[in-house]
Amino acid sequence: IMLVFSPVVGSLSDCHGRRAFLVATSALLATTPLSLLMIQISDRASPYWYYFSRAIQGLVYSTSMCFTVLADVMPPKMRSPSNGLFLAIYLFGNGMSQILAKVLSHLMVTIVAAIVLLSACIFIIMVFRESLPEEAKRKALSNRREEGNNWGKIILRPIRELSIINRNKFFRLLAFVSVCSAMTHSSDSTLIVYYMKNQLDIGYQTIATMFFFKSLVGVLVMMFLVTLVIRCLQEKRAVTLGLMLGMIHNLFWGLSSTKWGIFAGMVASEFAGLYFPIIVSMRSANVGEEEQGRVQGAFFALEAIADAVGPVILQGIYNQTENTVRPGPGFMFVVAALIYAFGAIAACMLPADKANVRSRTRGEDLGTENGTQSLPAIS
Repeated sequence: IMLVFSPVVGSLSDCHGRRAFLVATSALLATTPLSLLMIQISDRASPYWYYFSRAIQGLVYSTSMCFTVLADVMPPKMRSPSNGLFLAIYLFGNGMSQILAKVLSHLMVTIVAAIVLLSACIFIIMVFRESLPEEAKRKALSNRREEGNNWGKIILRPIRELSIINRNKFFRLLAFVSVCSAMTHSSDSTLIVYYMKNQLDIGYQTIATMFFFKSLVGVLVMMFLVTLVIRCLQEKRAVTLGLMLGMIHNLFWGLSSTKWGIFAGMVASEFAGLYFPIIVSMRSANVGEEEQGRVQGAFFALEAIADAVGPVILQGIYNQTENTVRPGPGFMFVVAALIYAFGAIAACMLPADKANVRSRTRGEDLGTENGTQSLPAIS
């Protein structure tokens, strides 16, 4: 669903504003705890309602829309730190959720989640102001009218919106980096739980505690380390460093057979995550303000495919090696480390003039391959 709708919705938000889509994504997120609540209360409720609620969230992807809003209101040089702060708040909430799972019943956790998400929806309706500049909206609408709206173009629109990924060499390399990181990150966040439980016999309470401290480390990394690393290394080298750390923490998991070795890898994974807010800001800095929604939607759609494919591939490797001594059940993480290494190599090949946003001078080209489009600074 995200592959089809994310780039289209992103482009529509360039024409009609972000606020309505933020309301929609908040409402869609709230359907998941509501469906779980219905299943827990009623014996006749089908679990398919939960799967359906998860599927429809791909209609309007919340993370893509939030990063687009940040790109609307923040100047290019401040987008990486701003994205990092956003992720720090997200990780803090994720850490708090681990505590809720330990002190509340399943039913109460579901109720709290539903209340929080519905409150977010109400907050956006009553408080949030439109972030899309009027000039950007006019440019996007003008581009849309020039393209026309016949049935052929409407049917092929998802492909056309995704084509921004192929705009230039920089976007193609960045797309490869995004795919490598998404494949492994999605696998890391899901398969590691089953690996700890099934292979190392670590209890769920211990796992929840480890994830809590892992999230706290992530908050500190996003709040303080992202800006520091960018200042010292610039964006291109910072992304490469993050991907190399991703390779290292997967090797920790693949080669370790103890709880503390796994925990060390979990901490290292949060340091590796510093690459993510930076590559998101790279995307936004290389298009005009009238294409912010489109570029984020297209890249997140691509990452959605990688999110789905990565765990399937690594789970297949685990199924073949879980009962072996060599290469052993942790071999899937060694493969994940290799994928991170390919991403790091691609990051080294990114053109520095487009990747290093902080080093650009005001008025320098930030847009198309021909250098005809620039993005003004936001005061």
